[in-house]
Amino acid sequence: MRTTLKAAVATIGLATALTGLAAPAAQAASAYPVTTTVDGRTVKDPGVAVGSQRIANMYPAGTSVTLACQDTGPAYGGSSIWDLTTDGLWVPDAYVKTGSTSMVAPQCTTPHAFPAKADLNGRAQKGDAADATGSVADKYPTGASVPVVCQATASDEIWDFTADNLWVPDAYVKTGTEGFVSGVPRCDTDGLKPGGSTSPADPRADSAIAFAKARLGHTDWNNQCELFVERAFGTSGRFATATAHYQWQKNNGRIHTGSVAPAGTAVFFTSTTSAGHIMLALGGGVAISTGPSVYQTNAYAQRSDYLGWAYVPSGW
Repeated sequence: MRTTLKAAVATIGLATALTGLAAPAAQAASAYPVTTTVDGRTVKDPGVAVGSQRIANMYPAGTSVTLACQDTGPAYGGSSIWDLTTDGLWVPDAYVKTGSTSMVAPQCTTPHAFPAKADLNGRAQKGDAADATGSVADKYPTGASVPVVCQATASDEIWDFTADNLWVPDAYVKTGTEGFVSGVPRCDTDGLKPGGSTSPADPRADSAIAFAKARLGHTDWNNQCELFVERAFGTSGRFATATAHYQWQKNNGRIHTGSVAPAGTAVFFTSTTSAGHIMLALGGGVAISTGPSVYQTNAYAQRSDYLGWAYVPSGW
């Protein structure tokens, strides 16, 4: 993958090679159903082969994708519009039922600048040690802007590829989220599988899940789903309802759809009241929910009112 990126930079420039992406500042992100099963791509290229830059059958027919932003590219299916999903993959807009033949989301731009949390060495390959061959010492001093072009995984950790053709560990870049940034594409398909992604668990997942599991069968949490999830993370009073929490996540482009909710993330539903509903994901398509009693379910994603999942705010 790195060879492909470097070749693109050398010939047409990094911004053009990976296309423009929307700055991940607060912006609304909306979900739309796909009209047929579509592949996910890391580049806007109809002909790119299935492999490191394309994953087959990523979004099954009838499921929804949440758009982080849109851009133009090679015509495909009768449209030159391409949609970047909140999973960091491109899909042809012709197969997304947005209700319009024009763009319905912000135009994508690149790169995205985030401050370094500490002095960072740039690495030649994702997953490299700080002093590996090809590393650039202190390339990004503390507080300096890191121009992130795309993100990928290596050994279950997120890595950021920069406009300087270098990799840095995302844990030391202040992106405002513990997971992948909405509006930043994937560099490759590592860690992805058809119908869902293997986004990393929230670092606080173990303690949050332990809290939830310890209360399975309890009957004192009915109609307190948002409080239940907040308490699982050792806080309270953050959002009045699950709906308010979901709207905040959506307005900040943090909602993921068409992928499997990682452990320790929040799973949202419209439910039967204006308060909405929220569950705590255990990973693997399983979640814990409040109700007349606290229970565990492996069928939440099949609910007709399922809205998607998000990492809870990093400040919790």
